[in-house]
Amino acid sequence: MVVAILALLSAILAPTLRSAMDIARRVTCASQLRQLAVATRLYLINNETAFPTHATGPVMSYYAWAGKRGTEYTEEERFINRYVTVKGKVTEADNEGVFRVFRCPGDNGATAGRWPADRHPSLFDTFGNSYFYNSGGNDNGPDGLHGRKLQQISRPSTVILANDYAFSMYGWQVAIPGPLDVPFQHAYWHHATELGWGNVAFVDAHIEYIRATYANPDYQNGPGWTFAFDGPH
Repeated sequence: MVVAILALLSAILAPTLRSAMDIARRVTCASQLRQLAVATRLYLINNETAFPTHATGPVMSYYAWAGKRGTEYTEEERFINRYVTVKGKVTEADNEGVFRVFRCPGDNGATAGRWPADRHPSLFDTFGNSYFYNSGGNDNGPDGLHGRKLQQISRPSTVILANDYAFSMYGWQVAIPGPLDVPFQHAYWHHATELGWGNVAFVDAHIEYIRATYANPDYQNGPGWTFAFDGPH
């Protein structure tokens, strides 16, 4: 009888516990992203308000923004690492201690979409970071923060600085074209059935948990947010 009651209670409480754990992971993920946003603001102060910008273009700017060395993105020196107390070159083995700030607890990687390959076991392992810097406007183009200064940002509270990679599932429409409703990849970090949910850090360093799709009204703009440095196009 006692065993049956315990089994019943477990069945009743299990969904609540899972939900609480999911929320805890998302909140931790947001807190870490906030730290990286603040670190980027410190970088701006020390670099004449210039956003992290690699000489070779926006792709290398998001490769080299922050994190450890990944298996796919192998940059060993990253722009804002020193502002979270990581100094010098990084390696693939840098997984513990302060390096945990670069790994969202919900990061379970991504599977193929328009991009034809999986990224496993996590974006932290493959990119070196679960969070993606808006250097190229949710693409590899000229609309992001690459080459910009803070004073060029039209509305810092609406322009995205960085986000959970899972938020960008409908990005790269120009670089990797295809049907608009086919995602770039599939990453269900914070929602079991809907793509595009993620934590987002804005240029003013505040954080929101929002969703991006291919039609909000498009992959670069949504209600109250934009990847474009000069506002919605």
